[in-house]
Amino acid sequence: MASTDTACLAATSPAVSLLSQGVVNHYGVTFGCLGTSLEKLNTRQEIVTVAVQKEGMRLNEGRAKYGVEHMLTLTNIYRNKLVKVKEDMQTLTERSAKLRKRATKLQEEKQKESMDREMKRAKERQMEKELIAR
Repeated sequence: MASTDTACLAATSPAVSLLSQGVVNHYGVTFGCLGTSLEKLNTRQEIVTVAVQKEGMRLNEGRAKYGVEHMLTLTNIYRNKLVKVKEDMQTLTERSAKLRKRATKLQEEKQKESMDREMKRAKERQMEKELIAR
């Protein structure tokens, strides 16, 4: 069997080399272009990676230099205080509106009572005059 494999290999050797050469000729240019494209892509990727790293370092330096986290914390604290003050102002506005309405109602009642007393006095005077006139 070993001799038949060798004979088969020897017989197919020119065919194999021709086929190999055909495949290389057919796909060699494509693979060469792909290799070039991959090299360009790797170069661009390295450039972008370096740029992203520089930007990250710049952001970290800015955070450290200007205390961005501290400013954000303070901003949130003062925003919460502002929201609380607005809520308190709304509550006070509602309460003062209720008090004004109640004060107006009480004032109207007092005026009505005063008018009723004045009418009652006028009636009493009128009755006294009628009694005196008789």
